[in-house]
Amino acid sequence: MSEETTTPDADEAAVATEDEAPKLPDLAPEVMRVTRLYELCILFDPSEATRTWPALSEWVSEMLTDKYGAHVYRVDKWADSRRLAYEINGLRRGTYMVVWFRAKPAILADLDREVRLDERSARHMIVHHEFEPPTVGMSAEDFDAGRSDDRDERSDRGDRDRGDRGGRGGGRKY
Repeated sequence: MSEETTTPDADEAAVATEDEAPKLPDLAPEVMRVTRLYELCILFDPSEATRTWPALSEWVSEMLTDKYGAHVYRVDKWADSRRLAYEINGLRRGTYMVVWFRAKPAILADLDREVRLDERSARHMIVHHEFEPPTVGMSAEDFDAGRSDDRDERSDRGDRDRGDRGGRGGGRKY
């Protein structure tokens, strides 16, 4: 007969890791009912963003709160001068700003238009979330580290049977 026991230190460690996870604060139930959770990602020129980051984050926060009545949770510099997969508006590198906010769905078209027309933003994307994703507050480096762990797990699949297809592109005779 074996008994499983947990030490108080283990219980405290489990609580500490749960508390460290970044969570968005709760708002009044009336506000939560009529608003949705959104993530706004904006790509900026890295030289411009480095020089004027406080002004850029203030511009986005004030635009969302004052003009659109949104509740801004977080404004993060997600990646500083990151190499882009392809050139966008003449930029080979970019700095990302990620903004988590709650707003009424009716404001999205106007918000999208305003960010698109602003010359400071090279690209942007607004994503609606049904629930708080685990990536809230995560840095680009932490996100990439998690992705590389997933890739390592996928690479352990070994040699797969390709059936009657043969190998990759081999076997063709011209």
